[in-house]
Amino acid sequence: MMRSHVVVLGDACVDMVIRLPDRTRGTPDLTNSLPQLHGGGSAANVAVGLVRLGVAVVMVAAVGDDGYGRWVKEDLVREGVDVQGICTIHDAFTPMVMALIEPDGERLVVAWPPEGGAHLQLTPDAVDWTSIESASWLHTTGMCLRASPAREATLRAMQLARKIGVKVSIDLNLRLESWDLDEQTRSEFERAIELSDVVFGNAKEEIMPMARSESVEAAVHLLCNGERIIVARQGDRGALVATPKETFHAPAFHTQVVDTLGAGDAFDGGFIAACLAKVDAREAARWGNAVAALKIGRVGARGLPSLEDLKQMLGH
Repeated sequence: MMRSHVVVLGDACVDMVIRLPDRTRGTPDLTNSLPQLHGGGSAANVAVGLVRLGVAVVMVAAVGDDGYGRWVKEDLVREGVDVQGICTIHDAFTPMVMALIEPDGERLVVAWPPEGGAHLQLTPDAVDWTSIESASWLHTTGMCLRASPAREATLRAMQLARKIGVKVSIDLNLRLESWDLDEQTRSEFERAIELSDVVFGNAKEEIMPMARSESVEAAVHLLCNGERIIVARQGDRGALVATPKETFHAPAFHTQVVDTLGAGDAFDGGFIAACLAKVDAREAARWGNAVAALKIGRVGARGLPSLEDLKQMLGH
């Protein structure tokens, strides 16, 4: 079977971005602090990032029957994402993420509604399984492992992909600052890791807690288990990557920080695009770091680069 696209299954939402003024120099200047509406969602950001890098993407998700839900679909269509896999939920809200961006580019993120968003209402019956059967890659997110029925839809999709030889990746997206990781939830994440060929996560906030380790080096080895690639993102330090064959550090690209929102999603898209281009894990991590660097020099999680931008950054 000819495999030609990536299926991205997960959350699609809107980001309300507010750039906070410098409050250390007298009266704050609020002229650049008006709220800005951007497309968001950890999975949807990866979908857009892949399309901009020349990869065909089918998005599988659930949005609410509301203005934000319609806006999300229209925005993804404008980006060139196939949205036929996005279903509409009539009794749930499309999530909205409030992102407060500090003058140094760091961000504070709060999601609404905190529970029961439309992205968690994706049912297995709503998934077009043929889109996965014909895919070259399935990418998903831990955002949809937090509650049923999205949890069952996500794990079933991962199981199907692994069974038929489609590569699987997951970004953990634990968000421990907002939600606990009880033993039942942890077991669901552990199952998802077992079903993955590539696992992405923030080194300190996700990879180490999942491995119950105080060392990122030990954590990546434990989660890798000689079977998969573990990517522990380390912000301006780049990433520590463990594969079944080696462990290495991939340095970050130096760039001026404007906005770190969505930097991890940008990395994921770059890494996956590189894997689809048949390069090795070291070069894939380099692609990921390059895409992340280009993104953080721009405003919003969708400040994502084109393939030409990436080629220039990589010196191709």
